[in-house]
Amino acid sequence: MECSNRKGQFPLIYLTIRGLKTIRLWNESPGQSLSTWGLIIIVIYPFVWLIPSWLFIMSSQDDLIRLVKAVNEQIVFLVIFYKLCAFAMNFRRWEQLFYDLQRAYSSVMKKPNMDIQGVLGHVENATYCLTKWYCSVLIFNCALYGSFPMLFVVVKYALTGSYDMPLSTPVEANYFIPGYRTNFWIWLPLDFMLNALLELHGIALFLIECFTWSLIHATSCLFRILQIQANELSVQHEHEHIFSAKLTSFVTLHDSVLRSAQTLEEILSVQMLIIYLSTVLALCLMTIVLSWAFQDVYLLTTMICVIGYCLFQTFSFSYLGTELIEESGTVAEAIFHNTWYNQDVKMQKDLCFVLMRAKKPVRLTTGKLFIVTRDSFSQVIKQAYTIFTLMSQFLEDTDS
Repeated sequence: MECSNRKGQFPLIYLTIRGLKTIRLWNESPGQSLSTWGLIIIVIYPFVWLIPSWLFIMSSQDDLIRLVKAVNEQIVFLVIFYKLCAFAMNFRRWEQLFYDLQRAYSSVMKKPNMDIQGVLGHVENATYCLTKWYCSVLIFNCALYGSFPMLFVVVKYALTGSYDMPLSTPVEANYFIPGYRTNFWIWLPLDFMLNALLELHGIALFLIECFTWSLIHATSCLFRILQIQANELSVQHEHEHIFSAKLTSFVTLHDSVLRSAQTLEEILSVQMLIIYLSTVLALCLMTIVLSWAFQDVYLLTTMICVIGYCLFQTFSFSYLGTELIEESGTVAEAIFHNTWYNQDVKMQKDLCFVLMRAKKPVRLTTGKLFIVTRDSFSQVIKQAYTIFTLMSQFLEDTDS
């Protein structure tokens, strides 16, 4: 395996890789274990966000709205923690997958075909824009949860000399620090540290998600390149060795892409199941919170941000899963619809074997239960609405 920025290598998701290296979640040289600093970022996560939030849920029974909000946050933060842990546990496989895809793209970098060059340019631009804009949105979400409320309290205290108690925290949690939510001068440095950690974990999360989405999209685009190369196989050549060389290049690239797609499915299968289930539960709880506290502007805003995050990550995987299925299927169609019948018998047999290989289904699944597509996203929305309706009816019957 070679370094991603080495001369002659395709700059696959360069901006994302540079960000992961900055926070020590990627190595300068391949073949090494995840760095100690990267592991520390992941290890401190439950002690800062999960355990205090769980303790708050166990000890707070007086405010039902805050309790449901805390449960909802616990669900989302548990999924985030799973993503961080899954990235660390599968780090060597992610690294191998990245360099395999990079070598595949590097092998077609110098192809004169303008369609192939267009696909290469699209992969570079798409991953750059995703990393740039998604980073901004997620950092703003983290600031909305922690930094903005903290600044509001600081400004109010500076202008009036008073503040409301209990003082706000990035999430509903009990940190068991004397005076933390009642004494401004104890709360300020600790809350500043918590907000810094929230931004750090937010950046780590967005880089891992951009890394995952970009590799899925890059795999789909390689199938698009294979479709272009399959169309070139139909061109009549004067010499058999020219066709043989092109066919060999096509088969080598196709085998590499199929292995990459299989690795993606193996790594993401359980993660997809957890994301879909958590999205259904989070949507139900968030809808209940919003229906109870519609006049609370801050609560409304933060819950909408959480809903947006859950829906966006689920839709992204659903969209990319559909794209992967469609792009992989076009390879077999391109081979079948070319003028293979004009080739000699030996070449027809070779193309027949390639066609059989190309018809192998490529897809992402949720724990082997169902295939990740745009239809599965719509099913998530329907299931969430159904459960919300049942829960609302149950709560209404309980109140009456």
